[in-house]
Amino acid sequence: MSLTANQLYRDAASQFKQHFKPLILISLLSAFVTIILLKIFLPSTDPLSDFIQNGESAESLFTLLKDMSDDQRNLLMHISGIMTFSALIGNTLLVGGVLKYLSASAQGKSLSALRAIGASAPVWPRLLIQTFLLTLIVQLGFYVLIVPGVILMILFSLSPVLLLENDRGLIKTMKQSVPLVWKHMRLIAPAVIAWFAVRVALTFIFGGFGLMPASTILLISNLLAHLSSALLLIYLYRVTAQIR
Repeated sequence: MSLTANQLYRDAASQFKQHFKPLILISLLSAFVTIILLKIFLPSTDPLSDFIQNGESAESLFTLLKDMSDDQRNLLMHISGIMTFSALIGNTLLVGGVLKYLSASAQGKSLSALRAIGASAPVWPRLLIQTFLLTLIVQLGFYVLIVPGVILMILFSLSPVLLLENDRGLIKTMKQSVPLVWKHMRLIAPAVIAWFAVRVALTFIFGGFGLMPASTILLISNLLAHLSSALLLIYLYRVTAQIR
Protein backbone atom coordinates (compact mmCIF):
# COMPACT_ATOMS: atom_id res chain seq x y z
CA MET A 1 0.00 0.00 0.00
CA SER A 2 2.80 2.44 0.90
CA LEU A 3 4.56 1.71 -2.40
CA THR A 4 1.37 2.47 -4.32
CA ALA A 5 0.97 5.69 -2.37
CA ASN A 6 4.56 6.71 -3.14
CA GLN A 7 3.96 6.00 -6.82
CA LEU A 8 0.81 8.12 -6.76
CA TYR A 9 2.63 10.98 -5.03
CA ARG A 10 5.35 10.94 -7.67
CA ASP A 11 2.79 10.64 -10.45
CA ALA A 12 0.78 13.60 -9.12
CA ALA A 13 3.92 15.71 -8.77
CA SER A 14 4.98 14.79 -12.30
CA GLN A 15 1.54 15.67 -13.70
CA PHE A 16 1.61 18.96 -11.82
CA LYS A 17 5.00 19.88 -13.29
CA GLN A 18 4.03 18.75 -16.78
CA HIS A 19 0.82 20.80 -16.83
CA PHE A 20 1.99 23.64 -14.60
CA LYS A 21 1.21 26.48 -17.04
CA PRO A 22 -2.47 25.64 -17.67
CA LEU A 23 -2.95 24.74 -14.00
CA ILE A 24 -1.53 28.05 -12.81
CA LEU A 25 -3.73 29.86 -15.35
CA ILE A 26 -6.83 28.04 -14.10
CA SER A 27 -5.81 28.83 -10.50
CA LEU A 28 -5.14 32.48 -11.36
CA LEU A 29 -8.42 32.90 -13.24
CA SER A 30 -10.49 31.32 -10.47
CA ALA A 31 -8.65 33.38 -7.82
CA PHE A 32 -9.18 36.52 -9.91
CA VAL A 33 -12.92 35.80 -10.16
CA THR A 34 -13.02 35.51 -6.37
CA ILE A 35 -11.35 38.91 -5.97
CA ILE A 36 -13.61 40.53 -8.60
CA LEU A 37 -16.70 39.28 -6.76
CA LEU A 38 -15.30 40.66 -3.51
CA LYS A 39 -14.69 44.02 -5.18
CA ILE A 40 -18.20 44.10 -6.67
CA PHE A 41 -20.05 43.20 -3.48
CA LEU A 42 -17.54 44.77 -1.08
CA PRO A 43 -16.25 47.95 -2.78
CA SER A 44 -14.57 49.27 0.37
CA THR A 45 -11.61 47.17 1.53
CA ASP A 46 -11.25 49.01 4.86
CA PRO A 47 -13.66 46.77 6.82
CA LEU A 48 -12.05 43.73 5.27
CA SER A 49 -8.57 44.91 6.20
CA ASP A 50 -9.68 45.54 9.78
CA PHE A 51 -11.26 42.12 9.92
CA ILE A 52 -8.05 40.42 8.68
CA GLN A 53 -5.79 42.37 11.01
CA ASN A 54 -7.98 41.89 14.08
CA GLY A 55 -8.60 38.19 13.48
CA GLU A 56 -5.04 37.06 14.14
CA SER A 57 -5.97 34.78 17.02
CA ALA A 58 -9.04 33.17 18.51
CA GLU A 59 -8.63 35.22 21.70
CA SER A 60 -8.43 38.56 19.87
CA LEU A 61 -11.36 37.56 17.65
CA PHE A 62 -13.56 36.72 20.63
CA THR A 63 -12.56 39.99 22.28
CA LEU A 64 -13.34 41.85 19.09
CA LEU A 65 -16.78 40.23 18.78
CA LYS A 66 -17.55 40.97 22.44
CA ASP A 67 -16.74 44.65 22.08
CA MET A 68 -18.60 45.09 18.78
CA SER A 69 -21.85 46.97 18.43
CA ASP A 70 -24.82 45.42 16.62
CA ASP A 71 -24.00 47.39 13.47
CA GLN A 72 -20.41 46.17 13.56
CA ARG A 73 -21.53 42.55 14.00
CA ASN A 74 -23.91 42.92 11.07
CA LEU A 75 -21.05 44.33 9.00
CA LEU A 76 -18.85 41.40 9.99
CA MET A 77 -21.58 38.93 9.02
CA HIS A 78 -21.99 40.76 5.71
CA ILE A 79 -18.24 40.54 5.01
CA SER A 80 -18.13 36.87 6.03
CA GLY A 81 -21.08 36.03 3.78
CA ILE A 82 -19.54 37.79 0.78
CA MET A 83 -16.17 36.11 1.34
CA THR A 84 -17.84 32.69 1.59
CA PHE A 85 -19.93 33.26 -1.55
CA SER A 86 -16.92 34.52 -3.52
CA ALA A 87 -14.79 31.59 -2.36
CA LEU A 88 -17.50 29.10 -3.36
CA ILE A 89 -17.69 30.54 -6.89
CA GLY A 90 -13.91 30.59 -7.24
CA ASN A 91 -13.54 27.03 -5.92
CA THR A 92 -16.28 25.80 -8.27
CA LEU A 93 -14.45 27.26 -11.29
CA LEU A 94 -11.15 25.82 -10.04
CA VAL A 95 -12.43 22.30 -9.41
CA GLY A 96 -14.42 22.17 -12.63
CA GLY A 97 -11.58 23.58 -14.73
CA VAL A 98 -8.84 21.37 -13.26
CA LEU A 99 -10.85 18.15 -13.47
CA LYS A 100 -12.03 18.84 -17.02
CA TYR A 101 -8.46 19.61 -18.03
CA LEU A 102 -7.19 16.39 -16.43
CA SER A 103 -9.94 14.37 -18.09
CA ALA A 104 -9.12 15.84 -21.51
CA SER A 105 -5.39 15.22 -20.99
CA ALA A 106 -6.06 11.60 -20.02
CA GLN A 107 -7.91 11.19 -23.34
CA GLY A 108 -5.03 12.74 -25.28
CA LYS A 109 -6.92 15.95 -26.05
CA SER A 110 -5.40 19.42 -25.95
CA LEU A 111 -7.37 21.90 -23.87
CA SER A 112 -6.52 25.44 -22.80
CA ALA A 113 -7.22 26.80 -19.33
CA LEU A 114 -10.16 28.91 -20.54
CA ARG A 115 -11.66 26.07 -22.54
CA ALA A 116 -11.28 23.71 -19.58
CA ILE A 117 -13.20 26.10 -17.34
CA GLY A 118 -15.81 26.64 -20.04
CA ALA A 119 -16.17 22.90 -20.65
CA SER A 120 -17.13 22.41 -17.01
CA ALA A 121 -20.00 24.95 -17.27
CA PRO A 122 -22.78 22.31 -17.53
CA VAL A 123 -21.67 20.91 -14.17
CA TRP A 124 -21.33 24.27 -12.40
CA PRO A 125 -24.79 24.26 -10.72
CA ARG A 126 -24.36 20.76 -9.27
CA LEU A 127 -20.71 21.38 -8.41
CA LEU A 128 -21.56 24.68 -6.69
CA ILE A 129 -24.31 23.05 -4.61
CA GLN A 130 -22.02 20.13 -3.76
CA THR A 131 -19.18 22.49 -2.78
CA PHE A 132 -21.59 24.41 -0.54
CA LEU A 133 -22.92 21.22 1.09
CA LEU A 134 -19.42 19.84 1.66
CA THR A 135 -18.26 23.16 3.13
CA LEU A 136 -21.28 23.26 5.43
CA ILE A 137 -20.87 19.65 6.59
CA VAL A 138 -17.15 20.03 7.22
CA GLN A 139 -17.62 23.34 9.04
CA LEU A 140 -20.25 21.75 11.30
CA GLY A 141 -17.69 19.04 12.08
CA PHE A 142 -15.11 21.68 12.95
CA TYR A 143 -17.57 23.43 15.24
CA VAL A 144 -17.91 20.20 17.26
CA LEU A 145 -14.19 19.39 17.32
CA ILE A 146 -11.33 19.63 14.84
CA VAL A 147 -11.05 15.85 14.40
CA PRO A 148 -14.64 15.27 13.12
CA GLY A 149 -14.18 18.10 10.64
CA VAL A 150 -10.96 16.60 9.29
CA ILE A 151 -12.53 13.13 9.05
CA LEU A 152 -15.55 14.46 7.16
CA MET A 153 -13.27 16.43 4.86
CA ILE A 154 -11.34 13.24 4.05
CA LEU A 155 -14.40 11.03 3.60
CA PHE A 156 -16.04 13.39 1.08
CA SER A 157 -12.81 14.32 -0.72
CA LEU A 158 -13.54 12.19 -3.81
CA SER A 159 -17.03 13.68 -4.33
CA PRO A 160 -16.04 16.36 -6.92
CA VAL A 161 -13.98 13.86 -8.94
CA LEU A 162 -16.84 11.34 -8.98
CA LEU A 163 -19.33 14.07 -9.89
CA LEU A 164 -17.44 15.18 -12.98
CA GLU A 165 -16.19 11.76 -14.04
CA ASN A 166 -19.41 9.77 -13.57
CA ASP A 167 -21.86 12.60 -14.36
CA ARG A 168 -24.19 11.46 -11.58
CA GLY A 169 -26.19 13.24 -8.91
CA LEU A 170 -24.32 15.28 -6.33
CA ILE A 171 -25.81 13.43 -3.35
CA LYS A 172 -25.11 10.04 -4.93
CA THR A 173 -21.47 10.91 -5.56
CA MET A 174 -21.11 12.15 -1.99
CA LYS A 175 -22.45 8.80 -0.76
CA GLN A 176 -20.12 6.92 -3.11
CA SER A 177 -17.12 8.88 -1.85
CA VAL A 178 -17.45 7.69 1.76
CA PRO A 179 -16.97 3.90 1.29
CA LEU A 180 -14.32 4.44 -1.41
CA VAL A 181 -12.27 6.72 0.83
CA TRP A 182 -12.79 4.51 3.87
CA LYS A 183 -11.49 1.50 1.94
CA HIS A 184 -8.43 3.42 0.75
CA MET A 185 -7.92 5.69 3.75
CA ARG A 186 -4.14 5.20 3.79
CA LEU A 187 -3.89 6.49 0.24
CA ILE A 188 -6.15 9.51 0.62
CA ALA A 189 -5.97 10.75 4.22
CA PRO A 190 -2.29 11.88 4.26
CA ALA A 191 -2.73 13.92 1.07
CA VAL A 192 -5.91 15.63 2.29
CA ILE A 193 -4.37 16.37 5.71
CA ALA A 194 -1.24 17.80 4.07
CA TRP A 195 -3.42 20.01 1.85
CA PHE A 196 -5.40 21.18 4.89
CA ALA A 197 -2.17 22.00 6.74
CA VAL A 198 -0.99 24.09 3.78
CA ARG A 199 -4.30 25.98 3.68
CA VAL A 200 -4.11 26.69 7.43
CA ALA A 201 -0.48 27.84 7.07
CA LEU A 202 -1.43 30.19 4.23
CA THR A 203 -4.25 31.63 6.34
CA PHE A 204 -1.89 32.37 9.22
CA ILE A 205 0.87 33.72 6.98
CA PHE A 206 -1.30 36.09 4.97
CA GLY A 207 -3.80 36.81 7.75
CA GLY A 208 -1.20 38.85 9.63
CA PHE A 209 0.49 40.32 6.56
CA GLY A 210 -0.52 43.96 6.68
CA LEU A 211 2.17 45.48 4.45
CA MET A 212 0.28 44.99 1.18
CA PRO A 213 -3.22 46.14 0.15
CA ALA A 214 -5.95 43.69 1.17
CA SER A 215 -6.81 42.91 -2.48
CA THR A 216 -3.18 41.99 -3.23
CA ILE A 217 -2.99 39.77 -0.15
CA LEU A 218 -6.20 38.02 -1.11
CA LEU A 219 -5.12 37.48 -4.71
CA ILE A 220 -1.74 36.00 -3.76
CA SER A 221 -3.15 33.86 -0.94
CA ASN A 222 -6.01 32.64 -3.16
CA LEU A 223 -3.62 31.82 -5.99
CA LEU A 224 -1.36 29.77 -3.71
CA ALA A 225 -4.36 28.09 -2.09
CA HIS A 226 -5.81 27.23 -5.49
CA LEU A 227 -2.49 25.81 -6.66
CA SER A 228 -2.36 23.56 -3.60
CA SER A 229 -5.95 22.50 -4.35
CA ALA A 230 -5.02 21.78 -7.98
CA LEU A 231 -2.22 19.49 -6.80
CA LEU A 232 -4.61 17.68 -4.46
CA LEU A 233 -7.17 17.33 -7.27
CA ILE A 234 -4.52 15.75 -9.50
CA TYR A 235 -3.69 13.26 -6.76
CA LEU A 236 -7.35 12.44 -6.07
CA TYR A 237 -8.01 12.09 -9.79
CA ARG A 238 -5.15 9.61 -10.11
CA VAL A 239 -6.29 7.73 -7.01
CA THR A 240 -9.83 7.46 -8.38
CA ALA A 241 -8.50 6.13 -11.69
CA GLN A 242 -6.53 3.45 -9.82
CA ILE A 243 -9.21 2.24 -7.40
CA ARG A 244 -12.22 2.16 -9.74
